[in-house]
Amino acid sequence: MASKDCLEWRRYASMDIDAAQLLYSQQQNPRQRPIEIILYHCQQGAEKALKAFMVQNGYFPPKIHDLNDLRLICIQWDAKFDSVRIVNHCDFLDPFSVVVRYPNFYNSLDSSHAVRGLNSAKRIYDFVSERLGLQKVYTS
Repeated sequence: MASKDCLEWRRYASMDIDAAQLLYSQQQNPRQRPIEIILYHCQQGAEKALKAFMVQNGYFPPKIHDLNDLRLICIQWDAKFDSVRIVNHCDFLDPFSVVVRYPNFYNSLDSSHAVRGLNSAKRIYDFVSERLGLQKVYTS
């Protein structure tokens, strides 16, 4: 059974992912979508999902934002965190924790990046949920 703290980290993860989805869905004109902010929330959702897994295993989440570093910590409890099912999604989202918060780092982002980011965040969230024995939310 998932702990209260784990569920709270998971809830915050889903709020970030849902916020990214809302930002993506509300803008009819793809050129006006705040792609950088969408990707930032996607990365944050994935980060918090990984930290939920750590909390469930009695590990206080470090002040680390690198998804692959967090994933490597999770491997000590579950070797499946080394699976290609999650590695590629972490690789894609990882750069969006810091650099997209500042101007002039990514000038060529478009809606396809947002779609891929949303997909990656949802897959990481559901992967972690599955490893926690909890119901998937975003994918079947």
